Amino acid sequence: MADEQVVAWPRPYFKQGEQPTKLLFVCFGKAPLAEVPLTLAGFGLPNASLAKQVQLGEHRRASKPAWFENWWSGAFGVIASTDLGDDLPLLTTSDVCFTLSLELPDQADLAPLQSVWGLSRWLCARGIDVVLDVHAFRFRTRGDVEALDFDVSDVQRDVKIVLESEPSEDGAHLMHTRGLCKSGRPELLCFIQPEDGALMGRVLNQLARTLMEGVLATQIRLRLADGVELVTKPLANAELVDSLGLESAVLLGRADGAPLVGLTRLAPER
Repeated sequence: MADEQVVAWPRPYFKQGEQPTKLLFVCFGKAPLAEVPLTLAGFGLPNASLAKQVQLGEHRRASKPAWFENWWSGAFGVIASTDLGDDLPLLTTSDVCFTLSLELPDQADLAPLQSVWGLSRWLCARGIDVVLDVHAFRFRTRGDVEALDFDVSDVQRDVKIVLESEPSEDGAHLMHTRGLCKSGRPELLCFIQPEDGALMGRVLNQLARTLMEGVLATQIRLRLADGVELVTKPLANAELVDSLGLESAVLLGRADGAPLVGLTRLAPER
């Protein structure tokens, strides 16, 4: 691995948190892959020592077909079909995959995320067809990955915002993030009305960017409108977090305890 230097994506508001940084990508293709030199500058790797800490595993479909095929026939099946569309056969006909995993204490920069992306890009250069960002529940083709901008951190690239279609018992719909554990932060959850989905999607995107930049979830206070301030609170429902497959989460709500109703009307300018 060459010694070129790449600047790590910064976290300008970093405060040390207790949650670890956790990443898992799975890259699918057909063997054999091409031999391509791994260079730091060529694939955006901030340093060689961190890249070597990423656990790189090779898995053949023929050796464990049930485990392999579960990536598109199990919980990820609908997502794979939605994300890949006509390119789904690139995934379902693959015969080899590589897992990229890394877990570290909360970091003062986003070099761990940068490193896993860099190694995924290297695998794409070798012929990998599909990259799955496991914690964000997002599949991308090699072409999708090649079209991304890796010069800077990007919340829209690394964090997915989901609005659940089925309402909860009180009629509100759960909206939440996926992917913040990659920067050592809990996911954001809130219960909203569907008509406020566009507004709250922008709010969650803004707050997720703030968390990626190093702010702790307990520091969040966002004035949405006169008399309406959003804060995070501990989430008591551990079963909900487990059912969503999240590492951890906090609840986003109004500081005065009122339900998140009519927010678009209250904050039309956001």
